[in-house]
Amino acid sequence: MFAIGGQSVLLSAPMVLSPSAQSPVFWKPPVTTAPGGGERVVGVELEFAGLDMAGIAEIITGVYGGRLETKDVWSGKVCGTSLAEFGDFAIELDASLLKDGKLERYLGKVGVEKGETFSSVEDFVARSARHIVPMEIVAPPLPLGRLPELERLRAALAASAAKDTRASVFHAFGTHFNPEAPSFEAADIRDILRAFLILYDWLKEKLEVDLSRRLTPFIDPFPRAYARLVLAPDYAPDLDTLIRDYLRHNPTRNRPLDMLPLFAHLREDVVFEGFEPKLVSPRPAYHYRLPNCSLNDPAWTLASEWNRWVVVERVAADKERMAHLAESWLHWLDHPAQVVAGRIAAKIREWFA
Repeated sequence: MFAIGGQSVLLSAPMVLSPSAQSPVFWKPPVTTAPGGGERVVGVELEFAGLDMAGIAEIITGVYGGRLETKDVWSGKVCGTSLAEFGDFAIELDASLLKDGKLERYLGKVGVEKGETFSSVEDFVARSARHIVPMEIVAPPLPLGRLPELERLRAALAASAAKDTRASVFHAFGTHFNPEAPSFEAADIRDILRAFLILYDWLKEKLEVDLSRRLTPFIDPFPRAYARLVLAPDYAPDLDTLIRDYLRHNPTRNRPLDMLPLFAHLREDVVFEGFEPKLVSPRPAYHYRLPNCSLNDPAWTLASEWNRWVVVERVAADKERMAHLAESWLHWLDHPAQVVAGRIAAKIREWFA
């Protein structure tokens, strides 16, 4: 138990986030069932450099079997793996210029048509870009109970020539989790946002977010005005209002918790009032994109990163204590000269070890 802003807060059980010599353990969130029934699923995305598509596919097939099917020199998928019942592994060079035929259209404008010259330029761009632009593996969404199977992929990549975000100042590479939402109710989504806003500084500290990622716009923090709105005790919007408030304060994909895929799934018409459909892929999941990709750290695991997300869900699920935490943060926003935020961060460190 600890006090924040005069309020006592208690966890139902202690949580330890330090690496373990034992097999990594993936915590279960408070709600494991999806809104439509069945076990919730989680998508995982890993960004890194140093390997081409063939090398990545060889690692995936070495772990799970399957075969590579290429779309072009920078995108493909591994099909027929031991996890094929959940979908394919996608592999792509994460650069918008190289997707959707943009490079082809650009080269056509400068007189380079399909053929030997086009292929040579395409190969050169792909080889050059992969040193600073991340290659990305998008794993198929797995049920919560199957997440440990991705540690085998993480270990195989760590033993390869893959380079993580700390390997270069140019590497702003992340690990993204896409946990299926346990509820589509506006109040429950609001509380996930509340918990994330409150825990953001603690998460940054525990995750040791790399400087290269903090300097890029990909994970810009939420504006304080938005935090003040969401944490207000009388903020009880319906779903459309929740989405429109989010869009007004966050007209971007560049947030550490990107809500647009979930909101587009729930209210596509509302989201696409302000975003082109091609910029947002609707899915019934939160897009949590704060963690580094730290493949070259022998102590790093996917489980440790996932477990910090579970902390967010656990805090959000405890409605009474959520209100106490929100009250403390609003007090800090109104009295920034006080060290309330620092005390909260210190108590959260004590709370979660």
